[in-house]
Formats: sequence, C-alpha cells, structure tokens
Amino acid sequence: MKKIALILIMAIALISCNDKIAGDEIVNKPVTIEGTIVKVDTIAVPEELTVYVYNDLEANYDEVTVPVIDGKFSTTIDIKKPMTIAMYGDYGTQLVVEPADSIILSTNSKFEDIQFNDAKNVNAILGNYKKNNPIAEILKSGEGMQPEAYDKLLDSALVVLKNYNKDFATGNDDSIMNTILTSEELFFIPAQKLMYTLFTPQGQPAMKDSLFMEEVENLPEYKENYVVNSNYPNLALSYYDYYLSSDAVENTDNARDSAFMHGLERLKGNDHLKNQLVYRKTMTSLEDNNIAFFDNHNASFEGILNEEQITTLASRHAEVKQLLENPELPEDAKLLEFTSTDPANYIDEIIANANGKVIYIDNWATWCGPCKAEFKSASPELHEKFKDDVEFVYLCHQSKEEGYLPSISKYQIAGKHYFLDRDESTPIFKQINLEGFPTYTIINKKGEIVQSDYIHRPSYPKTSEILTELVNEEI
Repeated sequence: MKKIALILIMAIALISCNDKIAGDEIVNKPVTIEGTIVKVDTIAVPEELTVYVYNDLEANYDEVTVPVIDGKFSTTIDIKKPMTIAMYGDYGTQLVVEPADSIILSTNSKFEDIQFNDAKNVNAILGNYKKNNPIAEILKSGEGMQPEAYDKLLDSALVVLKNYNKDFATGNDDSIMNTILTSEELFFIPAQKLMYTLFTPQGQPAMKDSLFMEEVENLPEYKENYVVNSNYPNLALSYYDYYLSSDAVENTDNARDSAFMHGLERLKGNDHLKNQLVYRKTMTSLEDNNIAFFDNHNASFEGILNEEQITTLASRHAEVKQLLENPELPEDAKLLEFTSTDPANYIDEIIANANGKVIYIDNWATWCGPCKAEFKSASPELHEKFKDDVEFVYLCHQSKEEGYLPSISKYQIAGKHYFLDRDESTPIFKQINLEGFPTYTIINKKGEIVQSDYIHRPSYPKTSEILTELVNEEI
C-alpha cells in the first residue's frame, strides 16, 4: 500500500452555485456516501474506513472514521463546496463530492473497479476518463529522456490529451468534469516539468533553463474551481514552492524562504495561486514547530492573504512560540540516545533493551501530518492498553531538532524517544523496509520483525489484535 503521506490529495474547495448563502456565510450541506465492500484475494474487508477532508483554514485534513459492518458502510459529511476527498481502509480511493450529493458505490477490499449506482455521478464519469486515458503510457516512454527530447514528448502528449478530452467531452454536460478537463490541459506541461526537474537526475540541470521552463515560468491562472482536480493543477501547486525556493543563493532555510517570497513576483495576476502557496507554506512551517518563516515574512502577508487567514496564522504562531519556549514532556516519556556508535546496530539495541517484551516502533517525522494525526488519540489509547506488556519506541527521522521536543510535548507522547539524523536513519530504512512516514514496526518477543508498514498504525483495529497475540505468545 502506498503511504498516505505520499498519496493524500491536497483537496481544496471550489465555490458552488448550489451553496445557500446566509448573509456572507456559505451554509454547510451534507454529502452522503454509502457502499458495499467485498473481500478480494487475501485482503480482508476493513473494519473501518478513514475519510480525509481538506480543511482550508487549517491547511490540513480533518479525519472522519467510518465503521464497516458486514461489508457495508455509510457516512454523512458536512461540506460547503465541491471538493475531492480521500477514503481509505487498507487500500483506498479519491472521490469528488458536492454539497447535498448522495453517492452509492460497491467495490472490493483493494478498491479496484469501483461501481457507482448512478452512472451520471461525476465519479463514474471520471473513472471512465482515467481508465481509458492514453497519457500514462505515453509518459512511460519518456523515462530517462534528456530535457530536449522530453520537451518534445510533452508537446506531442498534450496534443493527444486535448484530442482525447475533446472526444470525451462530447455529450458530457457535467460542469465539474468539464472543469477537470480544462484544468488538466492547462497544467499538464507545467506539472510534468516540475516533477521532471525536481525528481530526475537528468532533469535537474534543466531547472535553470528558461526555455525549457517557459510553461512553468508563465503558469496559467490557477482559478479557484480548478482545485477540485486532484491531478495536474494540484501537482503544480504542490511543487511550485520548491521551484521558487531553488533560486536561493545559499543552502539555508532563510535563503530558501527569501527566494520563495521573491519568486512570488512572477505570479502577477495569479492571486489565488499566490494565496494558497503562502498560506500553506506558513501553516506547514508552524505545524513543524518552526516560527522563522512567519517571523521573517508576516509583514508581506497583507494583500496576499485574507483577514481570517492572517488571524489564524497569528494565533497558531503564538501557540507554537509558547510551545518552543516551554515544552512540557509527559512523565513517562524518556529521551534516550543509542550507546552504539554504528546505526546499523540500533534496532538490535532496541531489542536488547526491551528485555523480551513485544516492541512497537513508531517511525515518524515532525513535519508528517499522518504521523501527528495518530498521536492525537490513537497512539495514547494503544499505549494505555499495552503499557505494561509492550515496549513503545519512537524514532524521529529527517526532522529539525528544534521541533522535536515541542512535538512530544504537544501530543504528550509517552514511551522511549530517539532523535536520528539523516546518516543514522539510512541503515534503519533498509532494516525495517521504511519507505515513508509514518511506518510502524512490530517485533515479537524473539526479536523478529513481524510487521513493518503503514497499515499497522495505532488506529488500525488489527494492530491491537496482533499485539495481543504476540504478548500472549509462549516462547
């Protein structure tokens, strides 16, 4: 299963003409989602689903837990406007939802081949669009291409995409689907070039090539209703801040932040995109217990952010500053350092210190939203249930040390804590198959790794079952 930290969409809302206005308020109208899940292969039907709903003001996801009983589930979620949400058990999917919508679906435990009762529902239409879209196959042929060849490939792929969209739009009068088609075409090349230059070795030098990056330098207007599309417009939004920061003259946080703010001048007339970039960057830094970006650049927020956003950031800044100045750790939190000088021995040291107990390792990072979502209630509940029988260990990876203790304080995380720098993390990645954050590693009394993945998180019911079995296991 792909890590939710990597696959969660950035589902921002768009204002709908169906919303009812009370004064200046847009009234919430619930969307109902219900369905049936059947077992496939060895993947059991999940006992519950988690629905992730993007919260504009928090710049993060609200979570809704949905029980699955005898393969059936139903939930009602209040929303103000159309948006894309994510729904997961062990596997999952994304759904486009509108206020007052009613969605009925059926699928299997891998969320493959989802069927919708209403063939006119935008999700049914979007499913057909994705199923037959030829672009993915075309892009596969571009793997390893040098910039000039890749540029030509994207030009030809865009022609194919436009023709495919034109044929698909014939007879389709769904307004959201047509918005998705339009925004796919506009942001296809900018999104692909951002990913190419940021994540491929052959593409990185092309980031400074103004001719190659022309479409990125001259982004189309990011209209508010494009954000319901979780594909190319969303990718462009997600990666554009990294692109702006790449102009930093020094490899320091302050230099990258300054480059980002200076680079916003390129977005004249693209006010919504500028607003989202600045607000998300500021909120994300505060969520990582970092107040430097706010302190250095909040004077520039006026004219970019609205009053409610500025007020929210100021309040969050005050909370984080207090937390940084006075982190109060829980009594049963132990801050430890490994005695071994070789990080390859750290897991063995954890096992030796557990004295034959079952071990539950939470691999997390201070900037990881899904990690912290588990800290809110699920981790404390699991710790309380097994505190006498399970060794709870927290390994903080790839994070800034100044945000480490405040995070433990904020969520009152009990257990044994270790902070690892990048060099210390690398051997552990290989030992426990750590591919992303969070990853949860369960080790039995014999010191053998039983599970190491995202699935066996504290909130997952089967995690508790496995720990119970291992605690009661005779050796």
